[in-house]
Formats: sequence, structure tokens, C-alpha cells
Amino acid sequence: MPVNSQGSESLSRAQVDEFVRLLSRHERRLYAFILAMVPDWTEADEIAQRVRVRLWEQFDQYDPSKDFGAWSRTIAYFLILADRKEATRHRKALSLSAEFLETISQRVAETADEVDSRRGALEKCLGRLGDVQRKLILRYYSGDEDRKEIAADLNRSFDALRQAVQRIRGFLFRCVEHTLRAEESA
Repeated sequence: MPVNSQGSESLSRAQVDEFVRLLSRHERRLYAFILAMVPDWTEADEIAQRVRVRLWEQFDQYDPSKDFGAWSRTIAYFLILADRKEATRHRKALSLSAEFLETISQRVAETADEVDSRRGALEKCLGRLGDVQRKLILRYYSGDEDRKEIAADLNRSFDALRQAVQRIRGFLFRCVEHTLRAEESA
């Protein structure tokens, strides 16, 4: 729990619960933001952990009338800049300019709502698939199995599997576009 300068706890149980709720709600978008700026997964994981700690340490300074997602991305942005500066100093990483990182940061922030809308529409559309189709598409894109193994397990040729996945993807694409248009007009 964050502590004040006298070393005592500074957040109530309600504030702790609010922090957990807000972080849970924004964590995916925050991680996507970090990953957009730090394409190395291991480094992104380390930075994401440091961001979570910093958010916790500074939560008593968070203004609830402000957007938690924007606040958390700002903190992440400055930690990423500090990390880049440190990595460059030790010549561990390719040096990216602050302007480049700022451009990426702005672009990710601009598209965050669209990504959330598309994810929500995709979840709805996945629910409209039959069980066999939904299991196939989730299995195909899970990354847990080799796709040729999936085809063999289903007694299909690899090409037949790809064609089935393409048909499902086509349905999902049309469904997502239709869902988004319907939501915009509502």
C-alpha cells in the first residue's frame, strides 16, 4: 500500500479496491501501449511491471475526475523514455528519438477506443459462431499447437483447414464491421 512521508498507510480499503478495479479495466490497453513502444516482449513485460508498481506508489496522487487510462499511459511513457535513455547510455538498445516515441504514444492513445470497440464487436461475433467453428478459430490462433498438427487431428488437409479458417475469418470480419456500423448509428 502506498505510504505517506511519515511512513503510515495513506489509502483506504475503498481506494485500494478502486485501484485494483481501474488497473484491471485498463491493463490490456496499457500493455498494448507499452508493447507498441517497446517491441521486445521481455523488456515490455519488465516495463509493464515497473509501471504497475509506479501506479501503485502514486495512486494517492491520482485525480479520480481524470481518465485513469491516460494517466497510466503518461506514467508508462515517461518510464519508457527513462528506460530508453538508460539503455542508450549502456548501448544495449537501438536509440529511438523522443519525438518518435511521442508520435507512437499519441497514435496509440488515438486508436485505443477503436481497438476496444473492435475487440468488443469481435467477442460478440465469436459468440455468434457455432461451437465447432468457434473452437476451431480459437484453437487455430491460440499459438499452442502447430497448425499442421491441428489439421491432422481433425483429419483434414492443411489446405482444407486454412480454407475453413478463411471462411470463418470472412464471417467475423463482416460481422465486426456490421456490429460497429450498427453501434455508430445507435
